[in-house]
Amino acid sequence: MATILGIEFKNRFVSFRWKMLSTYLLLIVILFILLTSLIPQYVLSWQLEFRKKNLEMSCREIGQEIDYYLHNYDAALYSTYFDNVTQQYSKSIDSRIMIYDKFGRILSDSNNQFKFRNINLEEINSSLDGNVYWNEYYFNDIGNVMYISVPVKYENEVNGGIFISNSINDLYGNLEDINNTIRMIVLIEGILIIIGIILISNHFLRPINKFYPVISKLSNGEFGDKVDVKSNDEFKVLANSFNSMSVKLNEVELQRKEFVGNVSHELKTPLSSIKLLSESLLLQDEVEEDVYREFLMDINNEVDRLNRIVTELLALVDMDKKQLVLDYQPAYLNYLIEKIIEQLKPLADQKHIRLNFFEDDSIQINIDKGKIKQALINIVHNAIKYTRDGGKVDIRVYREKDFAIVSIKDTGVGISEDNLQYIFDRFYRADKARSRNTGGTGLGLSISKQIVNLHHGTISVRSKLDEGTEFYISLPIV
Repeated sequence: MATILGIEFKNRFVSFRWKMLSTYLLLIVILFILLTSLIPQYVLSWQLEFRKKNLEMSCREIGQEIDYYLHNYDAALYSTYFDNVTQQYSKSIDSRIMIYDKFGRILSDSNNQFKFRNINLEEINSSLDGNVYWNEYYFNDIGNVMYISVPVKYENEVNGGIFISNSINDLYGNLEDINNTIRMIVLIEGILIIIGIILISNHFLRPINKFYPVISKLSNGEFGDKVDVKSNDEFKVLANSFNSMSVKLNEVELQRKEFVGNVSHELKTPLSSIKLLSESLLLQDEVEEDVYREFLMDINNEVDRLNRIVTELLALVDMDKKQLVLDYQPAYLNYLIEKIIEQLKPLADQKHIRLNFFEDDSIQINIDKGKIKQALINIVHNAIKYTRDGGKVDIRVYREKDFAIVSIKDTGVGISEDNLQYIFDRFYRADKARSRNTGGTGLGLSISKQIVNLHHGTISVRSKLDEGTEFYISLPIV
């Protein structure tokens, strides 16, 4: 399952990389279309407007030179003068120039083609109405051309106009140069972006690749391996979390195996005893009543032992229910502890252990009596179990502000500092050999802690090896 998840995660990351790459490529294409369509057109429009203004200015300069002569035109006197003007300006602005009168007749043509002829052009006709008019055309033989006509006035009267035909192939050539430059820039940027995405994604994928071998081992039940990520980014945080999870899974797996072994041993021992005792009775023809009673009493004890193990397992499952509802009832805590001592006294008497109860305060509290009793029995029972013969267990109850405190102190074997932080973990047993001999499953303290937590209380412990252990249970007084 973990391998499938690892492969799925890798596939998702690779898919994400290609999606990101395709997204950037799409953006590059959109950018390319926008740049090659908008910017060149904007530049072309600006250049055309600039060219038009320059040509219009040239028309007006010519008009200022000939306005008087055009008004008083005499072909014999001014024809040569007009030709000289058109030729001079034609060379200076590299354009074809024509001068026409108010009837549209061409008086001078720098190309000497339409002189003293009428030509029907929209630009000329519009200028005779007093307007400046321009347009652009495309001809197969010469390419792109701009036509512009400017009226020539003398004493506010239109006497003719100036027509200029100018090649604008250079402007469209500039447009193609701009497009080529943009294409090159976008192409280079696109290549750099793609390379950058691949390098960045590989940079991210490299530490992720280190997870797959460990995930594969996890899927095969090999816990505890760690991922070595040397970067100081989010992957380092992820690796640390993953390593913590792996170590925790390893601990849980070891505890599970240990627990299965412990429970198997605990269940097998009383079952073997019951079978042996029952077969002994069945195989004997005549058995005395005292022997029957003794064997049946042993079988009963073994059944009680089995029942205790099953009860603890069921209690653990019950504690895990998220919707567990506590049955709160008013209870006299001192009386509840007295009943627990009374119940466990035979066990203490077997080891000559004194159970001392100190009542500093009388406390009435709202609790789930059954569950709190179970939690306290687990702790007191442990205290008796791990206290040497002839020792003592002191139980004290008192009030501290708005909390009821129950202290359980023994003179037992104690718990080392290394083990102290784990004693509330499920299945954990500090002294495994001793616990097995005494019938422990490693569930009692975990169950007690959960019960206290469900009551919004706290449980803590202090211990020293060979000196004893003291538990503090704090419950809010509602």
